[in-house]
Amino acid sequence: MRKTPIAFILGGGAGKRLYPLTRDRTKPAVPFGGGYRVIDFVLSNFLNSKIEKIYILTQYEPRSLEEHIMQAWVPVFGTGRQSCLRLVPPRQGSDTGWYAGTADAVFQNMRFIQENRAGVVNIFCGDHIYLMDISQMNDYHFHKKADLTISGIPVKAELAAERYGVLVVDRDWKLIRFEEKPAKPPTIPGMPGYCLASMGNYAFNPRVLMDGLTSLEKAKFKGNPSNREQKFSSLDFGFDVIPTMLENDRDIFVYNFSDNNIAGSQTRGAGYWRDIGDLDQFYGANMELIGQNPPFVFNNREWEIFTKADSLQSPKIVGEACIKDSIISNGDFIYEAKIENAILSYNVEVAPKTRIKDSILLGFNNIGENVLIKNAIVDRGVDIPEGEIIGVDKNRDMERGFVVSGEGITVVPRKYKFYEKEEKMAI
Repeated sequence: MRKTPIAFILGGGAGKRLYPLTRDRTKPAVPFGGGYRVIDFVLSNFLNSKIEKIYILTQYEPRSLEEHIMQAWVPVFGTGRQSCLRLVPPRQGSDTGWYAGTADAVFQNMRFIQENRAGVVNIFCGDHIYLMDISQMNDYHFHKKADLTISGIPVKAELAAERYGVLVVDRDWKLIRFEEKPAKPPTIPGMPGYCLASMGNYAFNPRVLMDGLTSLEKAKFKGNPSNREQKFSSLDFGFDVIPTMLENDRDIFVYNFSDNNIAGSQTRGAGYWRDIGDLDQFYGANMELIGQNPPFVFNNREWEIFTKADSLQSPKIVGEACIKDSIISNGDFIYEAKIENAILSYNVEVAPKTRIKDSILLGFNNIGENVLIKNAIVDRGVDIPEGEIIGVDKNRDMERGFVVSGEGITVVPRKYKFYEKEEKMAI
């Protein structure tokens, strides 16, 4: 039996809870960890797992993602018969012109499953941070002779509430119940306070997947298809596909992500997975990388995370600069400034007497003298003039049009323009 895998990566979500970082870009294109984009992690996992036929389904604000994929990843995978990486936007001529949901995005591209004679279809989210040998999940899928295998991970129930799909399994890890983003997630027996969350990563039997998507597509309207209010199917894997498969007694198993082994990885990285769904999760996942013992490390030569460097120039530190527990990237120029517990992406220039603490700069920033940035995220391409204070007075931050997260992180949005003091006085 042919076991060739192909993969669809869902890369078109609007990521509304991550606004304003997703105002001009889709969530997988957001910079992360200093030198990466979020989508680099799932693509590196597929590359290291020797799964080399990948289709990235794009929709919302795709330009930044498409540019990164074309420059960083298409040269790696190529566009040939044995391996390929393709960007697949919605097709013209569909009934809406857009993908109506995650399942509809795959339905509109089922021809790739048939053309490649796929033995298994992997459908993965493009907006999570983790390392995973996907071939191990596929082996489990074949061993169980499953119609669908879902990758699951124990998480705190309070974190999963209204955020994640929650799985309930029997002793053989066969799925017996699925709840999509419940307010009160069912907990794992013997693990009070924890539930088994779906990571949004799937391995499908190709025939079962195509039959199921075709049936859902035909049945998505109660009456006249032109009446959008009569639509009862959201064409989504969590809300529609998985519940329908359970109703039809399909064999659905859950793969325990905690059992996944990565070559060369350190013990503390086992089972690491972060959904950067909102600003506080994004900030927390980044800041975890700082310090001597982060829960997740990049320098694994046997399982590298690949990307495209936006600068080839080495970082440069001049004068009596002080840098403590921070990540500095290529092209950064720091002149007699103090950087503490911070992440600076590519091409950040910091002038003297400036202090950056507990903050993330997403790159191509020019920071003037005597600036204080604390508990903040400064988006890509924002320049900050001399003497500005950001992240200290939250009310003032909001008055200036910045966004303040639930946990008090100030976000300076992309394309924000500061004005010099003289211009402010004239106004």
